[in-house]
Amino acid sequence: MKTSCVVLAAAAFGIAQIVQSERQHRQQLALHAEDIHQELISQAVSNPALRVMWTAPGELPDEEYTKILHCNRLISFWSVKFRAGLLDTASLRAQARWVMAREAGRTYWATLGSFREEEAADRVDRAFNAIMATEHAATVAVDAMAT
Repeated sequence: MKTSCVVLAAAAFGIAQIVQSERQHRQQLALHAEDIHQELISQAVSNPALRVMWTAPGELPDEEYTKILHCNRLISFWSVKFRAGLLDTASLRAQARWVMAREAGRTYWATLGSFREEEAADRVDRAFNAIMATEHAATVAVDAMAT
């Protein structure tokens, strides 16, 4: 009986290590994908031809689209930090409130928030988007009452 308990405990320990290793691997992949995404946005910001290629005709003037790209960089960075567990809900909410206090942040979310919600892959993406949408709605409601 003692031997089977030891074997069972060792197996449980091994499984826990495998699960932890898999989680860390997924976090590393997310961080690497974010590096690539940030580089693509940097190229689009610095290259007018790329900006035009990714802007739908008549969608936004070039200057506005450049601001949206900068917001995308920041919000995508927060998204991957949230996914990796480096940003908790309260901190994300504070940062979302901060970005939504700026016109560029509100424009970004009004323009691309629904797309982010469509592309959400899992509960982490949906939780992130819900926080961002809530802070956007709160800021828009305050703006509406002020006018």
